[in-house]
Amino acid sequence: MKKSTYCILLICAFSAVIGLGIISPFMPAFIEKHGANGFWIGMIFAGFGISRAIIMPLVGRVSDKTGKKVFVSSGLLIFTIISLFYPLARNVYEMTAIRLIHGLAAGLIMPIVMAYVGEIAEKGREGLRMGTLNMVFYIGLATGPFLGGIIGENYGFDAVFHLMGIIGAFTFFIVLFFLPDSKGVLVSDPAEWGFRALMRYNFVKAVLLSALLITLTTAVFISFLPSLATLVDVDPDHIGIIISIGIFLAGVLQVPFGRFSDRLDRAGKFIQIGSGTTIGMTALFAMPFCPGFDALLVAGSLVGLGAAIAVPAISSLSVTIGHKAGMGAWMGIINTARSVGLAITPLLAGIFMDHWGVDTVFYLFGLLALFGLLGLGYFVFKRFRMDIRRA
Repeated sequence: MKKSTYCILLICAFSAVIGLGIISPFMPAFIEKHGANGFWIGMIFAGFGISRAIIMPLVGRVSDKTGKKVFVSSGLLIFTIISLFYPLARNVYEMTAIRLIHGLAAGLIMPIVMAYVGEIAEKGREGLRMGTLNMVFYIGLATGPFLGGIIGENYGFDAVFHLMGIIGAFTFFIVLFFLPDSKGVLVSDPAEWGFRALMRYNFVKAVLLSALLITLTTAVFISFLPSLATLVDVDPDHIGIIISIGIFLAGVLQVPFGRFSDRLDRAGKFIQIGSGTTIGMTALFAMPFCPGFDALLVAGSLVGLGAAIAVPAISSLSVTIGHKAGMGAWMGIINTARSVGLAITPLLAGIFMDHWGVDTVFYLFGLLALFGLLGLGYFVFKRFRMDIRRA
């Protein structure tokens, strides 16, 4: 694995996700200023996931044929430009439109970066390489709320997004001049490894459901913790700290859990996924009972720990599928599953918040995570029962 290429890909991942949660600390003030209800809070966050979900399957498949660099550089250019439009948003409609375009930019970057890494990862070290990529992903996700809370408080709302634009521009020029192009290995029979064909396999269903469950818990945490925290008088600075530390833990623990995942067989990796998801689910149930900053910080840290345990195993299993289905095509599919979670979760949560209060959001999605775990167990059981019969 060429280290310079890998480092550039890690920088791209960081830049692509930094804007996902950067507006979280500002949401209570934005709601008050524009009279946004729960639906529009959800829509602002969901816009990022909606456009990603639409574009990523197409981008992944095409990149295996035409090359990947053009998609990454185009996404970074759009990211840089759209960053400058955040301070100009005057209402929820304009903010939602900006988030849709921002999600489009991320959709051009993330699945392609993951496919790059999946292609160049050494056999037997997929968990470590993808774990390191996911570490950078989560650190970028954590940096967004941190910058949003600290810089916004000291230098104003506009300064946060000007900095985001500078980061995007810097990364764009690095990619343009230093990232080598790459084409995936095309599968011999696309009909056998297309989306519909892949969904015949319980193993694939289990991996996709795993990715969706982790996204669900993270999306609720980032999107609606600010609304919950304001009820117990937590200020924007401390809201940003809670979110950032939770996501930061998810990031820095990716590498050790990635190494751990590389030592497991497939059944062990699914146990690792189930353990992490259970921890995140429990944290969601606990959040409405938290009386203040300290308790919310512990609960948020548990969300991060759950993701740190589960995500490296999901990524390692994904690389296995990608080598058969086409790395770009498969990473487009699994990132679409994540984006569907990013899109649907805030919208449903916003509707429930409007009707039954923000506490209900955390109870509801804790239950959904529980049912998802049962579904995951069902698919895994069917898969390994089939393997036993064949043996």
